[in-house]
Amino acid sequence: MGTSPSPRSGRLWTETPELRVGPVARVALTVPVDKPYTFSIPDALAETVVPGKRVVVPFGPADRPTPAFCTAVASESWTSTLKPILSVLDEDRLIDDTLLALGEWIARYYACPLGRTLAAMVPEPIRSQRGFTTVRTCRLRPAPDEGGPPLRLSPKRRAILALLAAHPDGLDEQTLLEEAGAGRSVLTALLRAGRVEMTARRVPAPPPNFDLPPCEPSFTLTNAQQQAIARIDGHTAARAFRCVLLFGVSGSGKTEIYIRAIRRVLAQGRQAILLVPEIALTTQLLDRLASRFQDVAVIHSGLTGAARSLTWSAIASGAKRVVIGTRSAVFAPCPDLGLIVIDEEQESSYKNLQAPRFHTRDVAIKRAQLASIPVVLGSATPSLETWHNCERLAHFEKITLASRVGGLPMPEVEFVDMRYASRTHKGIQLLSSRSEHLLAEVLSRREQAIFLLNRRGYASYLVCARCRQPIVCPHCRVCMVFHKTTGKAMCHYCRARMVVPSRCSDPSCAGKLVRWGMGTQRVEEELRCKFPPARIARADSDTMHHARDYENLMRDLTGRKLDVLVGTQMIAKGLDFPSVSFVCVVNADTTLAVPDFRAAERTFQLVTQVAGRAGRASAGGRVIVQSLAGMNPALQCALRHDYESFVRHELAIRKRIGWPPFTRLARIVVRHRSQVQGLKEAQRLADAIRAFVTERSLPADVLGPQSAPLARLRNAYRFDLLIRAAHAGRLMDVIDQLRAEGVLKLTDPHTLIDVDPVELA
Repeated sequence: MGTSPSPRSGRLWTETPELRVGPVARVALTVPVDKPYTFSIPDALAETVVPGKRVVVPFGPADRPTPAFCTAVASESWTSTLKPILSVLDEDRLIDDTLLALGEWIARYYACPLGRTLAAMVPEPIRSQRGFTTVRTCRLRPAPDEGGPPLRLSPKRRAILALLAAHPDGLDEQTLLEEAGAGRSVLTALLRAGRVEMTARRVPAPPPNFDLPPCEPSFTLTNAQQQAIARIDGHTAARAFRCVLLFGVSGSGKTEIYIRAIRRVLAQGRQAILLVPEIALTTQLLDRLASRFQDVAVIHSGLTGAARSLTWSAIASGAKRVVIGTRSAVFAPCPDLGLIVIDEEQESSYKNLQAPRFHTRDVAIKRAQLASIPVVLGSATPSLETWHNCERLAHFEKITLASRVGGLPMPEVEFVDMRYASRTHKGIQLLSSRSEHLLAEVLSRREQAIFLLNRRGYASYLVCARCRQPIVCPHCRVCMVFHKTTGKAMCHYCRARMVVPSRCSDPSCAGKLVRWGMGTQRVEEELRCKFPPARIARADSDTMHHARDYENLMRDLTGRKLDVLVGTQMIAKGLDFPSVSFVCVVNADTTLAVPDFRAAERTFQLVTQVAGRAGRASAGGRVIVQSLAGMNPALQCALRHDYESFVRHELAIRKRIGWPPFTRLARIVVRHRSQVQGLKEAQRLADAIRAFVTERSLPADVLGPQSAPLARLRNAYRFDLLIRAAHAGRLMDVIDQLRAEGVLKLTDPHTLIDVDPVELA
């Protein structure tokens, strides 16, 4: 658009924008904006701009070149004021139509800008083609017209031209120069003279190979397993969307069902994804799958950028047909996906804690729906949401495996109330005499044991013996945890460390500091002290830093190089070690102390899951559950392996108070450096949402604001409020309207929106 003087008045007048018809592209910018933008497509880029590729567009007052994902292309009328796309970044599509539709759903449902969502689906190493190499191909160009200065053709130049004439499709630069016996300068002269043209493309190196020698176990499927496989096969053969809950006790053979179901999908020429909640499970399952299948790919956060990028490319080409991995594997670019399996579907680690804050299980279900394929949800302790869906939704069904393979009994579980032990012993009693006795028997039989305490570190907190004032993090206002390996106190939220003072910080007190509570380090120390010959290892986030740490630990357990494993919840689920005959839950009520409506559910799941690690072979198993808070309904049901009784009890409570799965929640957290300003902003936002909901008669209510359980984190005060609706569709509609009217601003740095939160800390 330009300006010119008016012939009558001499004043400036604005030209009318020219109306044009042609291709335009809608794009999702990767900068923090919460709406799509439209740009015109220049003729030179008309063939290369397609949905799923990244483009560069001019954005902002300065028209700064900004990357964006193309989400749609159409022919429309537009004016000359529409800015054109500057360039295309990708040779091939990064996201196909199904994944693009999935990304749009995630962005809407989890209240995250679309550009940021798509960027999370395709991590940076994949966007930058990490691990790829550049291949330059040379081709012969037609001889130039007469009139220019003649090019002197030396013998080496003639050799290059002759080779290219014999290879009309071209030769790569290195091969051409080697066969011609020429140097780079000879080729450069031909390029400048226009006799040769060169194109460059990025190609992947071979991906990591996880194939192992074939190993087919010799065992017969139970009737229940055969029936489960037949039902899943029926859905995959029909290419129909279905959610199948595979509800089986630990040791009932769920993994073998996964393998057989995946095998049938591969026989149809399709691909399969198997999702697991922890890298430790990826390691063990990878070994099993790699020996049963060829072309296995693995995706998890422990991979290098190059390995992730090359694996992604191999999956997209169809070279890798079985994908196993953690959260990000749900976005694996399978061109012909036939089945998704989610092992341990109840795990909270499937929830992404950064925007977009998606739940992998629910994203997998949506992807299966878009692709018209079945999704299998496996668990011995399903989430209450999944169980409730099986009872009310037509596309959910439940398959039950009520007994262990081979008729093995469930492990015998005993409860020990540690309050009585603490009355007869000074200080903190970590292990009951019953636990020590059973461990001694296990070690004498050369079997293995697991000790679980869902709290890492040595002491839960440091407290003044005189005034009882604990040492808290100066940034987060939570208790510092003492780590004996470093001799320092550490905040498990902001990672701050401090040298432990010997006296209380209050000058008027100056009392001596004592360590209180317990962590995995302290359990490990006590076991080493009481059982010196035992080979003991610890698995928590202080010791498991890389994927190879998990791999080494799992192989040491499998190879019987360890006698006792001490760890947090990462060792509680899915792992299968036949020689583990004893499990001790050191403090089963740790998770009950968390101020969250899911505390009882998590406690039941954790105790049941870790108990299931024992007795998975003919040796049988024993489990001790220790508690400092006495018995409660969640522990009572866990001791009996009675999931259905727990579900009935817990669902009745949830229904009475209006919590999920009978409602859906969106949590909004307001963070601010100023406590007063943070509270004001949280109250203003809550009032605005309430007024909007009331004015529009929207079917939702607003709870709060209130100080968050973690009231201060990383120097910011935190306040939260909840939007509650009867079901997911209503909640999504409410959030859509709040976003459209500007009541909820996703780009506000002080506001965090978490739809379907798995914890309220």
